[in-house]
Amino acid sequence: MRLLAAFCLIGVTATPAMAFELTKSAPKSEVHHLHVPDELDPAVDPYLWCRLQSLGATVNGKDGKPVARMAEKGGDCSALRVKAATDANALLAKAGEDPSTSSKKVDETLKSIDDFAEEMRGAMAATKSRK
Repeated sequence: MRLLAAFCLIGVTATPAMAFELTKSAPKSEVHHLHVPDELDPAVDPYLWCRLQSLGATVNGKDGKPVARMAEKGGDCSALRVKAATDANALLAKAGEDPSTSSKKVDETLKSIDDFAEEMRGAMAATKSRK
């Protein structure tokens, strides 16, 4: 399984005058995880990238280079979600997995991506509200 971890630093940069205040409440960091089964990775990556880009995030691929823009901030990724489901089910069928099992795996993976994107939306909103 591939693991995606997103780190969000929540807080402000300190100046010497703020030193006392920071000792009372240090910035918090959050870690959010997403697990995508390796066999589904090629099919669902475009949907994941779209969801993150629609939040305003810059996404880099495995090679470290920026991924082509799939969505503008606030963009709709529903068509890519449908394509990801179709492509993922086709990959699992080609690998010989039972259709009922593969459909459940695909649904769970896409739900995990949706949940992860919502966690990122919340973390990004919390970061902006603290600035």
